[in-house]
Amino acid sequence: MTALPPITHAEGSHVWTGDGRRFVDLMTGYGAVFLGHGHPAVTARLREQAARVWQCGRLPTASGEEAEARLREVLPEGTRPGGLYSTGMEAAEFAIRLAACHTGRREFAAFGRSMHGKSAMTSSLCWDNAPVRAGQAHVLPFVDEAGEDEILGRAARLLSGGRLAAVLVEPIQGSNGGHEASAAFYERLVALCREAGTLCVFDEILTGLHRTGTRFYADRLAAKPDITLFAKCMANGFPASSLAIPHGMDIPAEALPGSTFSGNPLAAAAVSATLEAMRALDMGTRVADIEAAVRAALGGREAAGITLRGRGAMWMLELAGPIRAGAAARSVLEAGILVSAQGRWLRLLPAATIDLALLREACDTIAAACEAASR
Repeated sequence: MTALPPITHAEGSHVWTGDGRRFVDLMTGYGAVFLGHGHPAVTARLREQAARVWQCGRLPTASGEEAEARLREVLPEGTRPGGLYSTGMEAAEFAIRLAACHTGRREFAAFGRSMHGKSAMTSSLCWDNAPVRAGQAHVLPFVDEAGEDEILGRAARLLSGGRLAAVLVEPIQGSNGGHEASAAFYERLVALCREAGTLCVFDEILTGLHRTGTRFYADRLAAKPDITLFAKCMANGFPASSLAIPHGMDIPAEALPGSTFSGNPLAAAAVSATLEAMRALDMGTRVADIEAAVRAALGGREAAGITLRGRGAMWMLELAGPIRAGAAARSVLEAGILVSAQGRWLRLLPAATIDLALLREACDTIAAACEAASR
């Protein structure tokens, strides 16, 4: 992709570069800036907190207590916050340690080409070619490689050994073409885990907090996961992540909870401001309108080599057939639109606050760029 000059400032769904160009931002910090850049309520809260205390080594703070109260208001029923961390990978690693302590088991499974992080353990659960492989990690195929019945059969055989502490699930693969299994698949997987005494962990770092329409992706399922990881947008771009755990689950010292920046007062302030701002918005309607706009502009183009997958404000375009993905990505950037591009995929993660006319125009431009990139 064409090199981009350094970004100097951003506002809402626009960013500006040092050479004076303005871009429509459909990357939003890999989905973190869900309320748009420079949201006034989040910015004001961060400035206020910065004048009080930045870091205090995990000692209790007023901003931390407030963030926990706001989190309890949005978590799935029967769960509580399991701590405030800095990245999705850190939350996933802690969930893995917690599951090991809770079950007394030391093996884990996940689905190929999901994204749970880039640590040795989380990458081992995602990619067969991870540079450091953890021997306790098992990688199952996902629906882009096998049928749901076959996958569930393999999962059942693996679970029957009684060695798995947890199975991690990314319900829509944000780094692998937006592939998604059916609700029946996820519900059966949860049931298989329960039968085997294995925890089911839904990684909603990307899909959580209305990104796919509902508050959490799992809200649409009859069977709920045991632990939910969330959400890179929970502090609107400030580094923060968390997990929802059952009320009855203890957090023992052996699980090694916390880190230098866990419970950071600035992060806690940003979390509270973001969740309050989301509560003041009709997030469900906003995200539904975004979905309608994206589907209208980019859906139904399979014959041209463009396959759209996703939900709400999370979309992947798979470019195949005659379309040169690299040329398409360059054309989109040259047209003044920022998207994530990897391999044959383009990923769109618009802010919930984006002007719909701007989004429609950007999607039309993307469609034209992709079709023009045909060999």
